[in-house]
Amino acid sequence: MQLRCYRCGWSFAIKREEIAFALKALQESGGNHHDARCPRCRHANSLSLEQLQRAAPKPEKAEPEG
Repeated sequence: MQLRCYRCGWSFAIKREEIAFALKALQESGGNHHDARCPRCRHANSLSLEQLQRAAPKPEKAEPEG
């Protein structure tokens, strides 16, 4: 997932593993946003639960046996 820092304008990416971890943590805690830190200025950029769900990796469908 590509992001742009709201403070300095730096473009950076968040890995799929981080997105999956953030979704799991938000669902367990009942939160509604995740703070992604900019690697350049360390400003917290808020990502809503809906944004994370859209960017989350799709679960793989199991092949029917037979």
